[in-house]
Amino acid sequence: MGSIKRLDAVNQMLLSAGESLVADLDEASGVDTGIAEFMLDRATEDFQMRGLTGNKYDKKQKPDSEGKLMLPSDLMSAELISNHTNDDGVTIISSLRGEPDAYLWNVTDQTNVWKDGTEYTVEIIHEVRWEDMDTPVQRAVVSTAMRRYQLMMQGDGDMDTYLGTEEQIHNARGRASDINDRRRNIFATGDTGLARIFNRTSTGNDPSRFRYWTGKIGG
Repeated sequence: MGSIKRLDAVNQMLLSAGESLVADLDEASGVDTGIAEFMLDRATEDFQMRGLTGNKYDKKQKPDSEGKLMLPSDLMSAELISNHTNDDGVTIISSLRGEPDAYLWNVTDQTNVWKDGTEYTVEIIHEVRWEDMDTPVQRAVVSTAMRRYQLMMQGDGDMDTYLGTEEQIHNARGRASDINDRRRNIFATGDTGLARIFNRTSTGNDPSRFRYWTGKIGG
């Protein structure tokens, strides 16, 4: 749970553009407050879509009785990361479809029906409320939103330079916090190419691949 309240985040954005602080986020607080909230939401979406707010995880599941791979209701993005091929040997790739009941779409075969009994691993990015994000990530989101708001409302070059430096610092801290929390490494990615490499069958004990040296020892 983060310690930065949404009101405080909006006030920091207003302050960056030289505007007055507000006591609440009701409709009577003004047009500028509404713009700031909108830009804060967009910056939050950007961070969440990158999976940097503790909202990315892998889920193993099998198709339901209708052959569909149904997905959570708070979904933002989903991608098939396990390696599968169709009857023609072509690698299956996926996309997200369905509103409000989201499901995984087989782009390769253009169908929503998946092979019965097969276990699929799906990388899921779901939406997280502002209050549930960690404080370092909240601060990174605010720094990005502050810079964007100041550029749109005031456009001061010197202030943008200052806010740009702050943004880099807090973004680095936010990513570091996410890496530490998730114990991430370069091998834990959703890249399908890497997944095929890591899951390939070893051929180290295949006799047909051995090469024997036939030279004489000692001349």
